Amino acid sequence: MIAVGICTKNCEKTIRNVIEVVDSGLKKLPGKNLIIVSDGFSVDKTIDIAENTETMAKKIVTEQYGEKGKGNGVKTIFEIAKDKASGVILIDGDLLSIKPEWIEKLGKPILEGRDLVVPFYLRSKYDGVITNHLIYPLTKTLFGLDVRQPIGGEYGLSKRFVDILLNHRLFPEKFGIDIFITVVAACEDMDIVEAVLGVKEHESTKEYKDPSKLLIPMFYQVMGTMFDLIEYYRDRIKDEIREIPRIGSVEEKEIPKITVDKESLLSNFKKEYEEGIKTNKFLKKFKPFGDQIDNLYFPEDKWADLVFKAIKMKDLDGLRILWQGRYAYFVREVENKTEKEAEEIIEKQIEYFMKHKYKYI
Repeated sequence: MIAVGICTKNCEKTIRNVIEVVDSGLKKLPGKNLIIVSDGFSVDKTIDIAENTETMAKKIVTEQYGEKGKGNGVKTIFEIAKDKASGVILIDGDLLSIKPEWIEKLGKPILEGRDLVVPFYLRSKYDGVITNHLIYPLTKTLFGLDVRQPIGGEYGLSKRFVDILLNHRLFPEKFGIDIFITVVAACEDMDIVEAVLGVKEHESTKEYKDPSKLLIPMFYQVMGTMFDLIEYYRDRIKDEIREIPRIGSVEEKEIPKITVDKESLLSNFKKEYEEGIKTNKFLKKFKPFGDQIDNLYFPEDKWADLVFKAIKMKDLDGLRILWQGRYAYFVREVENKTEKEAEEIIEKQIEYFMKHKYKYI
């Protein structure tokens, strides 16, 4: 049996379609499978809609255990599934682009003996704000895992791996759950593959227009977990990059556009930097822009060096401010570039992260 866990929080606009698509996709997998909707205390009609959506597969709809946070939502799914299923698929409840074939692509390798399936998506150059500039290069250069979407949100996991995660002392309560899954898999030598799922589009992308609403809280949760994982797995930091098999071929497709206000990003960054440098020891010590940041220049080499300095000093606040500056610079840099050209810039960061990591780690 495969259990598909869907984490939700105020997903009334999307949850019915997500459940119906998951149910359709499960028809391609053998056995009497299970859908688990783990709700993070929605205040809209998410639970009612989930309960009233008809499915062929058995369905459980429940409020998640513990406090608010995606990690607790995932833990609820794992606890329910651990004695019932041979594997678990995780799906976000706000997906707009989910297709039935995703379920087979995430589940079939698990039934064939793999431990973790991570997604490979086509995403806008402005999407993946934490992934592109921090999590992807750090996962690749520190833990030797060459997966493009280390916090993609959709996963397939074996029962063996689920048991390891449930017994891990760093299991996070919030958004850090995705990078926790990926890094633990890398460091515990799990059998990992990537599955090409195509274009990813989700409702929460709209929140990127107001970084303070979603992205900044997410930054602290994701990077806080990453800091903990780097310390915990310090002896597993690798020199070589492990190639991961990829299932499916990447096709050229139109990627939904994301609106970004580059002037607002730059203005917000300048304001926070100028305030932060007055009190933040990390910013005061390194002052990467001196006292003048009107003509912001923040290339990959400078960014990689500062990331590892921040990790050494365990300074999330300083890193968060600089990350906003790096993203503002990147948005301006790729404004007139294609998605492919922007991806080349993201990839170029890897050589600089490799160059600087052993200065500070």
